[in-house]
Amino acid sequence: MMRFKIKPKKKPNISIMQKESNSISSEQLRTIRTSIQFASTEKLSTMVVTSPEPGAGKSFISMNLAISFAEQGNKVLLIDADLRRPTVHTTLRLSNELGLSNYLAGQGKLEACLQEITMHENLFVITSGIIPPNPAELLSSTKMKEFTKIVSDMFDIVIFDAPPVLPVVDPLIIGNIVDGLILVLRSEHTDQSDAVQTLDKIKQSKIKMIGAVLNGRKNRGDSYKTVYYTKIKSK
Repeated sequence: MMRFKIKPKKKPNISIMQKESNSISSEQLRTIRTSIQFASTEKLSTMVVTSPEPGAGKSFISMNLAISFAEQGNKVLLIDADLRRPTVHTTLRLSNELGLSNYLAGQGKLEACLQEITMHENLFVITSGIIPPNPAELLSSTKMKEFTKIVSDMFDIVIFDAPPVLPVVDPLIIGNIVDGLILVLRSEHTDQSDAVQTLDKIKQSKIKMIGAVLNGRKNRGDSYKTVYYTKIKSK
């Protein structure tokens, strides 16, 4: 188990990597990135980030990991696959007129859904798009599998920011079509039984676990937030 310090965000809608690129926080996110790269003998080019419940910080981790991979020189695509309560477009101040749901529903071409983040070279985003009445059906469609294959050929790293596991089946659907899953837990927020139940669901779905991030833990004697990254070996 490796331990990382991350300073509290001054503004919840600004990423650590965006505002503090040389900070301890950013360096530790880069270390997590490196740990992910060494988590498997096989290349992990597509991954889904989720959590047991809302509020664990999965979108925060997703966005900062995407930035971290991009600054390494990788061509990175961040996809807001939370088709129920999307946040990426709000945080990054992007248009959400066309996104993943529109593409999967045949309402927009892929090129029209891609948005380049100019302040971060090599980083592109596909927002959620309009909130559909049938998120699980869209995500389990043949077009979603084809979409994942297309973007994995276009980009070095593809990160899906998915909704929490316990309320909906969406992240498990995505987990079965990507290379692996990263689980975000939050200290003093995620209930232990919820974490165990989530891991059981992931295991039952035969999804490859890349690892888990424990977000928001405070050290004794200071106010820093910490993140733990634990490599979980696949059986």
